[in-house]
Amino acid sequence: MAWSMTGCGEGVASDGPSACRVELRSVNNRFFKLSLRTREGYSSLEGQAEAAIRSRVRRGAVQMTLDLTGPAVQPARRLDAVQLGAYLDAWQDFCAAHDLPSPHTVDALLGLPGILVDVPPDVDSVQRAWPLVSRALDQALDGLDRMRKAEGDALAADMRGTCAEIRSLADGIRRRVPEVVAAHRERLVERINRLVADRGTTVSEADLAREVALAADRSDIAEELVRLESHVAQFDRLLDDDSPGRALDFLAQELGREANTIASKSLDVDIAHAVVEIKARIERLREQAQNVE
Repeated sequence: MAWSMTGCGEGVASDGPSACRVELRSVNNRFFKLSLRTREGYSSLEGQAEAAIRSRVRRGAVQMTLDLTGPAVQPARRLDAVQLGAYLDAWQDFCAAHDLPSPHTVDALLGLPGILVDVPPDVDSVQRAWPLVSRALDQALDGLDRMRKAEGDALAADMRGTCAEIRSLADGIRRRVPEVVAAHRERLVERINRLVADRGTTVSEADLAREVALAADRSDIAEELVRLESHVAQFDRLLDDDSPGRALDFLAQELGREANTIASKSLDVDIAHAVVEIKARIERLREQAQNVE
């Protein structure tokens, strides 16, 4: 069945005081692409997250937001006690030299350079958080799939309706073709009669039939109509397949080519109007197909 590439999902998991929240957002993209937004040091989980997402998402640009809290998160900063002690000794020496009271707290020193040092989490602690992340990610993927499926069902229903409209318009063109040939014959006879009226000559039925046959052959669109209807039927069937987006996009292009050929070969106004309506619906199919995985 057709799945949309657009959707979002959220998952939350906890392990004692530790908690993890994962948010997924997916939009259209020709290929699969993942971007991970998380705290510093945890981007190393992107490979595992991508493997889990790829198992359920084939195409689309997916943005994953990962937030970890609690003991599972290694502190990002540590206190440099040696540097703090050096600052404190210098402060006390200054106070003693100038007969000032010694400081009772170190609050004023914590903002000085080198006191709080950034510490990236080690690989082992990051990997220990993966089971918790995995559970939250599975929940987020479930929510993403529900939204993608619901939108995919709506897209498929809309495209099936559009396919039915194209078939109806193509049937109208097929019924119109004999009328076009008959009308061309009448115009041809009228034109010839005007030309030969003053010359006392006549045109044989064989010559007239040959001219009509040549005109009908030049404007014959039977093959194009067959291919058009075949592409529409295949488009309809593909909506039941798994991940048909690229095939649908290709068929939409082929439908456009057949419609253009029909328009170029037929000089009838009614057929031209019908082709314009068909091309408008093909463009709609093409735009909708770009939303399908």
